[in-house]
Amino acid sequence: MTRPARRADPGHPYTGRIAGLATQHDKLPLVGPAMESVIGLTVVAVEVDTDAFGTFAGEVPRLGTPFETAVAKARAGMRESGLLLGLASEGSVAPLDGLPYVLADTELVVLVDDDLGIVVAEREVALAPPAIGTDVAPGRLDPVALVRAGFPEHGLIVRPSDGWDVVVKGIHDRDELEAAIARCAADSSLGTARVESDLRAHHHPFRRTVIARAAERLAERMATRCPECAAPGWGIDRVEPGAPCSLCTTPTRHPRLEHWSCAACTYAEALPTPGGDGADPAVCAVCNP
Repeated sequence: MTRPARRADPGHPYTGRIAGLATQHDKLPLVGPAMESVIGLTVVAVEVDTDAFGTFAGEVPRLGTPFETAVAKARAGMRESGLLLGLASEGSVAPLDGLPYVLADTELVVLVDDDLGIVVAEREVALAPPAIGTDVAPGRLDPVALVRAGFPEHGLIVRPSDGWDVVVKGIHDRDELEAAIARCAADSSLGTARVESDLRAHHHPFRRTVIARAAERLAERMATRCPECAAPGWGIDRVEPGAPCSLCTTPTRHPRLEHWSCAACTYAEALPTPGGDGADPAVCAVCNP
């Protein structure tokens, strides 16, 4: 994990304070270091049944958006710990918007501050995390699928192909995998087992690196003060495309403006991006179709 270079501001409102991180999947090493080094915030793990908010395997559906779910987790940790600062993360592995055949891991980390009455989130997106989902009969597992899954470093889940009566998670050993496939196939009317990637953070090293980067982004945002009210959490909420081509002036997908806002007050600014007044013709659909 890459640690942020910025040192904590001793005058930051979070310096010396404690926040609870709601987790049961060993996320403290991913979130805590950035918060400590950038804003001086000490993070402690709070044991919360985060699977109750939805699971990657699907036996418990996630009912809200990733943001809503992360906030709910953070607040559950705050209730459990009695702390006024809460952190949580939520991940989604799904096709990238507009590119149905490209898989992406999107990790969101949120900070809830009931002292200031703010909720601030940052995210990180990475392409193509190791993942599989396949139905197999005992002794017929394709070794190519294991390579694609990043096994054994990345864990696997096995269940009957037609149900959830038996679910074996966190598998990192080939003999254990074969035994789980035989057990789950025997419990299936189809005679096969469903083998899927275990995407929980403590069994998926790829996701861990993305969560850590999202936490670093959040720490940097919390270190940035609003130019109007000086509250922490000043940052970019969205990027507006449409920078004109520097050759033909056709609007492009290159960012034209960055929309910054404060988490505590209503102050906001729309700031031009580098190249926002004239994009490289290489990104222009007219000059470079």
